[in-house]
Amino acid sequence: MKKTIWQPVLMGIVFGLLAGISITVGLSFVVSNTLTTSVIGFHVVIFLLSAAFGGPLASFITPAICVSFVTLFGSPESKEILSTPHIFWTNLLVPGMVMALAGFVYRFVFERVKMPARLLPWAGIVIAYYVFQAPIIMSLQYYFGGVTFATLPAAILSNYQTYIPQALFDIFITSLVFIALPPSFAHPRWHESRRTLDHSNEVQNKWKEGAQ
Repeated sequence: MKKTIWQPVLMGIVFGLLAGISITVGLSFVVSNTLTTSVIGFHVVIFLLSAAFGGPLASFITPAICVSFVTLFGSPESKEILSTPHIFWTNLLVPGMVMALAGFVYRFVFERVKMPARLLPWAGIVIAYYVFQAPIIMSLQYYFGGVTFATLPAAILSNYQTYIPQALFDIFITSLVFIALPPSFAHPRWHESRRTLDHSNEVQNKWKEGAQ
């Protein structure tokens, strides 16, 4: 099996388990108000790193394993929320779809922008994830849950307010990971175009020369 397949699969499994464990042990938690219920915390950092390094395949596997893990081993509150079928399936599928797009954009950015300038478009990717994910997942949940759409705009805005500190946290932690990783580990593992390999090798050689 090609490493551009088995590596993303393995990353999706590992990141999915880590994300599920982070929710289960309390590194992520449920935030509820009269309009919406959201789960915020460290698991989104893991989702984003999975998308960046593992691409579309890992992007779908990670939330699928995470949601399944929380359904089996999470807190009673999390289990109750995910026991509703449309909540379970939207949380399993929608993040994977949006993260897959994030993985494609990260590959495009990686091939064209060097560190540390790459951190700026990466911050844009994280913000775009929240901008698109919230209305998609909430619209589906309202539709399949039989909830009137009259309250949907207010619920989306409420979600955005919840996600502002989460997005800043995600940008900060993932940026630290990109800075700390050796260049040979920073490139997308799911695609090996000549541009990606040349750029990765060039950065790695400069990093080695600087270490000498």
